[in-house]
Amino acid sequence: MPRTPGLRPQGKTEHEETRRSNRRLLLQGIFDEGPISRADLARSTGLGRATVSDIATDLLAEGLIVESGRGQSTGGKPPTLVELNPDGRFTVAVDLARHPIEAALLDLRGRIVARAIGKTITPQRRDALDEIHRVVARLVGDATAPALGIGVGVPGVVDRSGLVVASEQLGWSDAPLREELEEVYGIPVHLASDVEAAAVAEVGRTGSDPSGRMLYVKVDDRIAVAFVTADRLNRTPRHGGDLTHLRVPGWKDDCGCGRRGCLGCRVSMIRILGPDYLEMSTEARNRLAVETTPRVGRAAVYLGAAIAPIVAAVDADQVVIGGEMAGWPAVPEQVSAGISKHLEWCPQVSATQLGESAVVLGAAAMVLSGELGVVWG
Repeated sequence: MPRTPGLRPQGKTEHEETRRSNRRLLLQGIFDEGPISRADLARSTGLGRATVSDIATDLLAEGLIVESGRGQSTGGKPPTLVELNPDGRFTVAVDLARHPIEAALLDLRGRIVARAIGKTITPQRRDALDEIHRVVARLVGDATAPALGIGVGVPGVVDRSGLVVASEQLGWSDAPLREELEEVYGIPVHLASDVEAAAVAEVGRTGSDPSGRMLYVKVDDRIAVAFVTADRLNRTPRHGGDLTHLRVPGWKDDCGCGRRGCLGCRVSMIRILGPDYLEMSTEARNRLAVETTPRVGRAAVYLGAAIAPIVAAVDADQVVIGGEMAGWPAVPEQVSAGISKHLEWCPQVSATQLGESAVVLGAAAMVLSGELGVVWG
């Protein structure tokens, strides 16, 4: 059954829901403020001391928190402090947009403790699921504690049930990936598009203004956007924020989709760098980066012009560029120039600070939030 955020699960009593809410509140408090005493947790969360003690006992038994010494005495017995046990659970996160695909094992603090590299998945590869299982199984086996769940960033459209509605890069349509992975591994699976996962990571890990309006633009094989307002991702389950085949007036370039003038014809990195870059060594890619700098600069200006109406419509105060395009230092300035051609104002434009790990960090954050109610930041 699809998970529906914000709705009370069927069969749960009011007492169970209250306890679940209190548990999440307490875990977030420990996550943010630990090591901390139970008395201080009660004060900071507003929960009763008995409730705090009861839930803390359960969390200790589950290995999610640990006792970590004594606090300062205020006249009586020094209080026992508790803090998050980062090794109490692990999360497997997979980035299906990378060439080759990449997975990571992360602890509860979001630290990457192991990586697994797969093969490049293309529509021609019929063993794509086998490749995903290979990297996931390896990391699940490497975990020294139970896996909390699996998070996956998919280059395409993902609906709220975990169905991959469409992925041009993978050659999938209506693929029940969440169902497939949960059946094999028996743990919760959380799916989102790669750009949505990257946007989640950007907000949670870089100190972005939680009250702001951020437009995240990811440019790799495809061009896609995600929008975050007041620290909340606005999901796009029908189209995935994909702008690759947005038609640009005046452009006559032939596109693989059969039409002409699509944005991806001049902006997607595979059209700029050429398909051979997928198989290049790091050294060869670095040389190509220097050679293609002028073309990337022009593409960044085109990108800015294309997203200007979106920037205006959502009143974005921040634009973050992610994906392969973020690797060129001048890109933010050039995107700004493109936006300014159409608007009298321009938001702050920057490149992601998370580099190539953005999607796996965001995918892991989705699991942490969905299963424990804890948000990095």
